[in-house]
Amino acid sequence: MKPSISKNKIKPRNIHSSKNVFPIDIRSLGRPLNAAQQSLSPYIYQSVKVLEQTLNNITRRTDCHVKLLSYGLEVSYQEIKDREPICFTHNQFDGQCLVSISQPMIHLIAEAFYGGTPRFSLQGKTDPSDIAGTAVDSLAEEENTSGKPMNASEKRVQARLAATLLNQISHQWQVSTEQPRFSNGVLHAKFAIQIEDSHGEIHLHLDDDLLLQLTAKDVVTQVEPAKIASLREMHLKQVPLRLNAVLSRQTLTLDQVISLNVGDIISTEIQEVIDVHAGTLPLYQAHVVERNGHLVLQVIDNITPQERH
Repeated sequence: MKPSISKNKIKPRNIHSSKNVFPIDIRSLGRPLNAAQQSLSPYIYQSVKVLEQTLNNITRRTDCHVKLLSYGLEVSYQEIKDREPICFTHNQFDGQCLVSISQPMIHLIAEAFYGGTPRFSLQGKTDPSDIAGTAVDSLAEEENTSGKPMNASEKRVQARLAATLLNQISHQWQVSTEQPRFSNGVLHAKFAIQIEDSHGEIHLHLDDDLLLQLTAKDVVTQVEPAKIASLREMHLKQVPLRLNAVLSRQTLTLDQVISLNVGDIISTEIQEVIDVHAGTLPLYQAHVVERNGHLVLQVIDNITPQERH
């Protein structure tokens, strides 16, 4: 049976001018920078082994281990209060990034590097309170008061480890004294360090504009802000978007629903003008028309933000 179409016509809304068009927050569409993030991921994973080798060389050990805990894009940068990050700028793109390492762990590594004998092990400890809470920096906290500024030797060791990490991405970094302002978002990679029983973390925060430039196929053309915006728009347009529309609705009593059997027919009418949604967000009004034996939707109007409420 060919579905019937209601004759109750709805007056189409007027086509609206550009002054009623509002910018879209790209973060609400799942971050179009995912492609750039994936392009960089092999270098991030590769840095795990390189960091392990560097730590073993610095401490003259063979049991230093590094593990990637998390890697992804974040909407905003959360300042780390319990450590002193080191800032790098990129010579070619003028972008910035931050690398920070747990200060108690840096204290132990620096002591080992400069010929000391730091305690990385729990061996010899008898007080249970010394063992409790060793998941993060427990042993190292005994060696360095929390919040105490790093000395010059510790800063040099942190800079060396940070450069080891960043050189897997690019070889055009230099230390900067200016703290970056991450405006659009940040790529955050977090690594865990374990040396015997001591634990610490390395955090990399990379500006997403710089991420786009570092991973662009033709990076030379991506330096200008306008071209960065164009690249972001290109990624945005590639985000898949599923549209849906309800052609008809029918209300039945509970008794009628319970009484339905296979083969029963529910009468319904298709509205002539319906709303087309992306998820739960109404975007357009459309006519239901027939074309080549199929029912199709013909867009007749936009739905503005003011009309969505």
